[in-house]
Amino acid sequence: MYGQNKDGDALSAAAEIYGAGFKEISTITAGDSSHTLSVADAGIVLISAALASGAVIKLPTANSASVGLKYQLLYTGTMAAASKIQLPNAGSAVFDGVVVQERGGSSGAGVAEAATVVAILAIVPGSSKKSMELDENDETFGGGIGTSLEFVYASKTKVIVTGRVLVNVASTALDAVTSTLFTATGY
Repeated sequence: MYGQNKDGDALSAAAEIYGAGFKEISTITAGDSSHTLSVADAGIVLISAALASGAVIKLPTANSASVGLKYQLLYTGTMAAASKIQLPNAGSAVFDGVVVQERGGSSGAGVAEAATVVAILAIVPGSSKKSMELDENDETFGGGIGTSLEFVYASKTKVIVTGRVLVNVASTALDAVTSTLFTATGY
C-alpha cells in the first residue's frame, strides 16, 4: 500500500464516500431530522427506534458525486406502524435490484411456519420506483426486527436495493408484490 494514497488522500476519501460510517436512528417521531440521511451518514444505519406511523427514512439525491455510496439499514426496533424509505422526487434516480421477503419474529421470539402458506418471496422494484413501503405486521410489506437492506448508488439514475425484509406474521401467506412494496412517489 505504500505510495498508493498520494493523490490528495484519494483512498481515504473513497472510504468515506463508499460508506465506512455509522449512524443510529433512535428517535421515534415521524418527520424527525435524524431520519434524513446525508452523504456523511453512508455506512451502517442502525434503526433502533420503534418508528412511528408515517416515518420516512430519506435517502440523499443521486448525482455523479454519490456514485458508489452505500447505506446498510439494519432494523433492531419494532416498528409502530407503516414507514417508508424514499428517494427525493426532484431527482431522476429510482430503485432497482431485488429484495427477499421472509417470515421473522420479534426479538428473541420466532414465528412458526404454517405448512400451507408462502414463506419467502423475491421482489424486483419495477420501473420508476422511488419509495419502499414497510410495515412489519403486514404480509404485503415487512420491516420487522432483523430487516437488513443495502442501498448502493450505482449511477445518477439507479440506486440498487438488496437485502431481506422480515414480516412478523405467522399464519398468513406472504404477499409482497412490486405494486405494494415499491411505489413511484418519493419525498
